Amino acid sequence: MTIEIKNVANRAISSQGSGKPASAVDGDRPLHSSSAKPSTSSDRVSLTASATQLAALEEQIGSLPIVDMNRVAETRHALATGAHQINPESTADNLLATERAFAQKS
Repeated sequence: MTIEIKNVANRAISSQGSGKPASAVDGDRPLHSSSAKPSTSSDRVSLTASATQLAALEEQIGSLPIVDMNRVAETRHALATGAHQINPESTADNLLATERAFAQKS
């Protein structure tokens, strides 16, 4: 079976284990017995186009700032100058609609 991995961003690999060398694990048994033949085939993994696209999107999203400072500045200016009027009824209706949507998913 051939599986090929392509277009995957370099990421650190964390190792979890006992901290012992491989030869010290499982009663100091060797990893390969002398009678076992080493594998001559190479395994490869292929990602679908969708998986590759999702990985690229994840990378793009990760590079975006959490807060759009331009929008924050525009909103502050609009509130300070009175250009933006807060409608309490509309705000309450939107909050209730959000709560209903969350309640339906539970």
